[in-house]
Amino acid sequence: DALLNEEIDVAVHSMKDMPTEAIEGLVIAGLSYREDPADLLIIKSSSVEEGSMLKLKDNAVVGTSSVRRKSQIKNFLPHVQLKDLRGNVPTRLKKLEEQDYDAIILASAGINRLEIDLSAFHTIRLNPKEFVPAPAQGVVAFQTREGDMESRSIINKIHNRDVAKCSNVERKVMKLMDGGCHTPLGVYCEVDAQGNYHSYAAYAESGSDAMKHAQISQNTHSNLAEKIVEALKK
Repeated sequence: DALLNEEIDVAVHSMKDMPTEAIEGLVIAGLSYREDPADLLIIKSSSVEEGSMLKLKDNAVVGTSSVRRKSQIKNFLPHVQLKDLRGNVPTRLKKLEEQDYDAIILASAGINRLEIDLSAFHTIRLNPKEFVPAPAQGVVAFQTREGDMESRSIINKIHNRDVAKCSNVERKVMKLMDGGCHTPLGVYCEVDAQGNYHSYAAYAESGSDAMKHAQISQNTHSNLAEKIVEALKK
């Protein structure tokens, strides 16, 4: 609204929170570098259980409100208990310290960008090829008015085209799957040193269904999203 009312010239968003359908009169004019796309499992020190998978005991209480994270942690650890967790990053960490949670799951990107010290907790980085992040997780989007060519030109100077190629694949999968923030869907795409694209996806039809996984590699991003969707729908 502020953009359309010309109160501001640029809005900054987490790309993973942006709708896949464009808003009339607005464009995403550029994307940032990509911070670490992985999720973090942050465990209260008193709740760490050595020798158990992901160092979580049976019936450990794990905090997250993301259906994607809920589905995937249950896929790895069927016996954990899930408890909703809301608030900004410092609020969620405070709830881990003070409330009935053994662990919580947060995006590594937010922790890194806020430069938060996690030394009081035991932290496990969840491999994004296995615990698949939200499409475009770790990317910042710069949105402006479609007709504001001056702002678009400025933003274009910092637009990261390599990041755009991968995040476009991820978001196209979400669009083709009719996915949103309430869909248990993770998609991650990366490019290796030879220019080959490697994509990883995890999907469940609902929060209570088993996860389906897909992994596709090819030397171009062309039709990669469509192949991922085909694999997930088999």
